[in-house]
Amino acid sequence: MTETMETTDQASRERAATETTGAAEPSNPGEISASTGGDLSRISSRAGIAVADGVPLEEAVDDEDEDEDGEEADEEYIAVDHDDMNDFSYYFRRGPVQRQRTAIDELHPFVQLLTLSNLEDCIRVEEAFPEHERCSKEKFVYRLTKCPELSLGLFTLPVLEPEKPKPRPELVAHVIATRTKAPRVTDAAMSLPPNWETQGKNSDDCDELEPGHHEWGRTICVHSLAVVPEHQGKKIGSTLMKSYVQRIKEAEIADRIALLAHDDMIGFYENIGFENRGPSKCQFGGGGWSDMVCIPDTPYLSLQGRGD
Repeated sequence: MTETMETTDQASRERAATETTGAAEPSNPGEISASTGGDLSRISSRAGIAVADGVPLEEAVDDEDEDEDGEEADEEYIAVDHDDMNDFSYYFRRGPVQRQRTAIDELHPFVQLLTLSNLEDCIRVEEAFPEHERCSKEKFVYRLTKCPELSLGLFTLPVLEPEKPKPRPELVAHVIATRTKAPRVTDAAMSLPPNWETQGKNSDDCDELEPGHHEWGRTICVHSLAVVPEHQGKKIGSTLMKSYVQRIKEAEIADRIALLAHDDMIGFYENIGFENRGPSKCQFGGGGWSDMVCIPDTPYLSLQGRGD
């Protein structure tokens, strides 16, 4: 009986000694915190992966789910050498985008809204049209005064040469537009209202046959898409019109964009997203036009309906 008790006491003392001693302490306790707190945060930040308790977050969640006894998870960190840590950053690497430069890239182009300060430049660009189809100076003044937010220009910025004054941006293409209450471009929309300088904005209930810009019209009436002759053939016109349509779409300010086109330009506008609605009744410039309409696909327009 005594021998048995001594043996039991000795085993208890050995077990207690083992529990008290625990695992061997590192020679430098700072190694653990430096490896886990520094290396892991740096590696996980670069790889874009969440880390909890020294292991990826998804593994930590799995370990907690497997703890059937409900005991607290071991919160001790394990020292991990930087070279042993999986580097996941290659998942997020992208190769350089290879795109062939085009003629328009050489112009260093940018677009911006036009104002009355661009009047002379617009007159110069408009010379790309036959004289009887050009917008007059008076109409430019009217449209750039009444609704400049509807006109857009594409400029080229020459490269700055050493020891030379800063070059002035050059307008090489423009879109000039107003609003109309009609679903198509009409002769009234193309007209210049008399005494417009002394008149205020037209009322919400104005007739669609009232000349000029209709402040509350839901159709954007494009009067001119022009590109200076020396830069034609570089896809400047299509680039500018696509940008214009996208801006109208994002702004959700109209039900449709309408314009007039001769037969040789119908395919050009169809490629941009316009639909040919048949011969136009408009007789501007001698007539012979087709009605082209583009309906921006926006949630707002879907709710309002396209009743056009």
